[in-house]
Amino acid sequence: MNETTFADLIAQAKAGDEQALNTLLNEFEPDVRLAVRRQLPRLLRAQFDSMDFVQLVWASVFAGDGVDPSRFENQQHLRAYLSGVAWNKVHEEYRRRTRTQKYNLRREEPLYIRRGNRDEPRDVPSADPTPSQNLQEQECMDQLTAGRSGWETEALRLRSEGLTFDEIAQRVGVNERSVRRLIDDARQRMEQRQWR
Repeated sequence: MNETTFADLIAQAKAGDEQALNTLLNEFEPDVRLAVRRQLPRLLRAQFDSMDFVQLVWASVFAGDGVDPSRFENQQHLRAYLSGVAWNKVHEEYRRRTRTQKYNLRREEPLYIRRGNRDEPRDVPSADPTPSQNLQEQECMDQLTAGRSGWETEALRLRSEGLTFDEIAQRVGVNERSVRRLIDDARQRMEQRQWR
């Protein structure tokens, strides 16, 4: 692309010609991608593809109230500007990801650990209760249901699963007030014994 063609292309792009904008994007995209790849720190490479940043560069330069294309004197001027924008976008994200606790990449750990010649999955804490917590819950339920009738035992079990008073009443075949009284009585017993 010679300088005259570049000037014409810029003028057309400024006038809103989509074909001219697409030509600019196609002409300079490899330069922007290369600038991003040079700047992309290792910590971000697992999180982002270089094209994510390329799109951010184009959006900030040409979308909406972006830069006036006529300010660029020649191709080298535009290339230098795009490289600078790419540098800013990459380092802005890097700062955000390393300085705030929420996105701190240094706190991340891989799901697999390399041991010898194979990758083994890392033990990841689960939100599920531990076996001892399951046992404690079962012991608590056994004590609450000891000496209770069949419907009362079933109602307490259903409540521990999160069902509402109405749902429990329908399932066990009693009225909602009876279920509510049963649950309130069980709650008082738990508080007296200081169960959690």
